[in-house]
Amino acid sequence: MTESPPRPRRQRVLLLLAVVVGVVVVVATYGWARAKALDAAGEAGRQRLGLYASTIRNALDRFSYLPATIAIDRDVLELLEHPDPARVDDINRRLERINVKARSAALYLMDASGTTLAASNWNTPTSYVGADYSFRPYFIQVMGGGAGHFFGIGVTTKLPGYFLASAVLDREDRIVGAVVVKIDLEGLEKEWAEANEKVLVTDENAITILASRPEWKYTIDGRLDPPLQAVLNKTQRYGEMAIRPLNVGRRQPLTEALRLTVIDGVPYVVQSEPYPEEGWTIHYLIGWDETLQRVRGTAALAGIAWVAMVLLLLYLRQRRIANRARQEASEELERTVALRTQALSAEIAERQRTERELRGTQDELIHAGKMAALGQMSAAIAHELNQPLAAIQTFIASSRIFLERVDLKTVAANLVMVEDLGNRMAQIIRHLRIFARKSPAERVAVDLSACVERALLLLDAPLRLGQVVVERRLLPGCLVRGDQLRLEQVFVNLIRNALDSLAGAATKRLELEMVRDGDTVVVRVADSGGGIPPEALSRMFEPFFTTKDVGEGLGLGLSLSYAIVADMGGAIHADNRPEGGAVFTITLAADGVMPGN
Repeated sequence: MTESPPRPRRQRVLLLLAVVVGVVVVVATYGWARAKALDAAGEAGRQRLGLYASTIRNALDRFSYLPATIAIDRDVLELLEHPDPARVDDINRRLERINVKARSAALYLMDASGTTLAASNWNTPTSYVGADYSFRPYFIQVMGGGAGHFFGIGVTTKLPGYFLASAVLDREDRIVGAVVVKIDLEGLEKEWAEANEKVLVTDENAITILASRPEWKYTIDGRLDPPLQAVLNKTQRYGEMAIRPLNVGRRQPLTEALRLTVIDGVPYVVQSEPYPEEGWTIHYLIGWDETLQRVRGTAALAGIAWVAMVLLLLYLRQRRIANRARQEASEELERTVALRTQALSAEIAERQRTERELRGTQDELIHAGKMAALGQMSAAIAHELNQPLAAIQTFIASSRIFLERVDLKTVAANLVMVEDLGNRMAQIIRHLRIFARKSPAERVAVDLSACVERALLLLDAPLRLGQVVVERRLLPGCLVRGDQLRLEQVFVNLIRNALDSLAGAATKRLELEMVRDGDTVVVRVADSGGGIPPEALSRMFEPFFTTKDVGEGLGLGLSLSYAIVADMGGAIHADNRPEGGAVFTITLAADGVMPGN
């Protein structure tokens, strides 16, 4: 009979096996995570490159109509055929006005010899008037085919730009001059830099003409050989700017579309896409170290998970051994005292059964309490967050429209409002928790007029859509002691109820009046709706009581408003106005007047 190996030896074998499997798990996870990271980088690169190409195309197309439109102007042709100072002055001023309205960098008119006759910058130190640009490729293209385009640094202004040119034809369709618009693309570089993007655009000679980092601009990926230098000197494409070699180190293909490139000592994942309209190439860069860090983190987590699983198995094994030992001891003890514990066993069994029943009953009660609390809190949160969510949806919808119009300033303002509303929602949840626990809210000096204006701002869209006339009689700078967010929510609830009441009214008017009465401030929110049913006046502030149809309200708004005002030492009252409609009156203790008012 063969003896089993000693226990220590078997444990060492199992430990070695666990280590080997752990290494395999980490290596496999690393390879999988690396492949996923590269896939994600490739997808992100494709999306970003498409966006950059579209942005460049839009920036150029925005001005493409200008040269051709100005070229067919009869006054422009007359100036080319019969130059005189009066006509030059008129065209100078006309180009200046058009340039300001179009927001282009410059507009100018050249004759058939390449001399500039008129320009939008005619009255500046860097005026183009009188300058000879016949050597520029865009002029040569125009004289040869009727249209031209070119990117380079201005000979006169020393500023980079993209030049679009259209031919001016006389009555016999002969080319007698050219109209040129200069487009400033540095705004794109500023946007990329502010977004912390790593982007560069190279021309057909691999020279970087646009870059999110200034140190990459006007560098060449390779060597600037004499023939290319001669061409650049002839066209003065980059003026006096020295073209420097881009500090590129190791290159390594990662996938079919991605490559690892070290620039200035920093490794990047680079993805490129041609921009065929101009012969340019757009390059998008992602930090390779950041990608590797995420991959290594995933592999480390896999290793930690494997170690945790091994430790769990060891723990379960040790526990099984301990349980077996306890079970054997227990069985021995039971056999020893079996005869002396028969009567006691029956009593113990009865007590255990009773204890299980009691524990089950207790668990059911706790569960019921938890479900009731959860239902109450969920309803409160759903009601309190309804208004900010509606405002966020409105701002997002308007942002899409302004984004299509490339009105980034308005989009940025909308995003600030969305961020404020998000913070507001977080604060609402915090205050709901405070309200549920009956804990006191923070009491500070609050501008009550500002709270009303903020509530009107949040409900601006439904007020406008409902064609509601809002009449304000407020006291700017009047302070009360309370919590700003809670007071804003009170006015949001009251104005929202007024909107619902005005839905079918013939006259839609909302009145907001603030009066200082000694040491108190009284605010009245009145509407011209159908008023409050008499039988509902005494129950308006009860939780879950509502006069709205099922599904249109939870009946919590006025209840919470009542509690908020009461917590601040104030009072709120609802009534019907003799002329029709409802009025809610809020009375709060005054805290003084803001300095300067």
